[in-house]
Amino acid sequence: MRRARSGSHLIKRGQIYHYRRVVPKTYRRAFGVTEVTMSLETSSETEAKRLEKEHDVLFERRLLEANPETRTAHLASKITRSPSHSMAQWAVAMLPPEDREPVCALVEPHYAARAIHGNNVASIVDEIANMLYPLSPEQVERCRTTLFAVVRNQSTPASLRDGALNAALPVPDGIHTLEYAYSRWLRTKNEDRDAGTIGMGRRHLNAFIEHSKLILLGEVRRSHFVAWRDHLIDEKFAANSINQRLNLVAAIIRTGWRDAEMAEQTLKAIALSDDDDNDRSAWERDEILKALRVLEPHSWSAWLYLICLTTSVRMGEPMAARVRWFDPRTNMIEVNERRYTKGKKKLHCMPIILCLREPFIRYIGNRSPDDYLLREAPRPGSPNLGISHEASKWFGRFFQKHEINRVFHELRDTWIEAAKHSTVEKDIWEIISGHSKATMSDRYGGKKPDILSRSNQTVCKFLTDDAEINAAMMALIA
Repeated sequence: MRRARSGSHLIKRGQIYHYRRVVPKTYRRAFGVTEVTMSLETSSETEAKRLEKEHDVLFERRLLEANPETRTAHLASKITRSPSHSMAQWAVAMLPPEDREPVCALVEPHYAARAIHGNNVASIVDEIANMLYPLSPEQVERCRTTLFAVVRNQSTPASLRDGALNAALPVPDGIHTLEYAYSRWLRTKNEDRDAGTIGMGRRHLNAFIEHSKLILLGEVRRSHFVAWRDHLIDEKFAANSINQRLNLVAAIIRTGWRDAEMAEQTLKAIALSDDDDNDRSAWERDEILKALRVLEPHSWSAWLYLICLTTSVRMGEPMAARVRWFDPRTNMIEVNERRYTKGKKKLHCMPIILCLREPFIRYIGNRSPDDYLLREAPRPGSPNLGISHEASKWFGRFFQKHEINRVFHELRDTWIEAAKHSTVEKDIWEIISGHSKATMSDRYGGKKPDILSRSNQTVCKFLTDDAEINAAMMALIA
């Protein structure tokens, strides 16, 4: 099959060539078909190409006759490809008399807009020239490098500005821009950053640039961060969300200052006090019961809630877990990839408590080892978002719908609070919760799996020894 420049196809079926042309959507009602196909009744490729051109002319004519309004737009779109207004006027003059006026009405505004844009650019250039004229050659030279740096920054392709991870943005004439700072930040500790953090840094830096209207790195001041912070407050962003933006953009800017050997501005004490973090606390018994009773039985959300409630694990780890991560010999979900743990620092394990084990094995069934454990859970399509991003939003909406005024991540605080008041030694429950020091090879933190399982069973007595909560848990998974 060969695609012609006109958009037609030559198809060879057996020894005979056929002509095929797809009918645009706006013309299909007039044509009565979605495509035109006919036999050219020749086995010669040269003859088929000649006949193809003839059929293309007939097809285009039928298109133009099918709908007068579409015909006008079609002609105008072809004419506006002309590089100059005079050539376009000549093309309009060559049209049939009945087409000239409606086509001209579409063509003229196009070239008028181009003329305005060209005049604006010319006026800006004239203004810059008038400002440079009184300056000495030395002063002009200093302005020249900065002007070129700004213009080159704006004309750099977005793909390059967004940053290949192993390529720093070039520095034209020694003028450092905010994009230079971002490219340097990408290269610093690159292996320790996940795609979500990188994408978040790009978005927040774009927002800072849009608000501050800055391009040059050397012009960034503390006052710009303060003004952006006040703007975010006025836009009703939460304190922790504002702090995340400020800290991430500040890290990018500081990296640029350091690598460009510029004097750093003081960016301390810009963040807001985050009362939400200080007020995080354990779920109350009645709140746990309410959530257990409204979750859908046997669903991914029920299992995610139970796993996090009984292991204190962060949401991202069970969301990333595969079937092969569960070891039935130890009854542990073992996190085998550091990139899914906090800070990518250490391996981790999730001991499944006794009452959940058999239902959990049934839930996994005979699925492929590469399947997600929580197969039906929503996951982001973009690699720039964390794997728990969609699930976290889902629970936020779910809790709001059922008037549960809690945060999913406070389940971790619930387990830790119970661990503190249990008989389990601190160094053991810190291994389960992920608070222990990083170990390079042992996901069990130096303890045997059976010790961790028994310890988790002891911590979770606040759930299993409560008949009402235990019954609600079993109703979800039995």
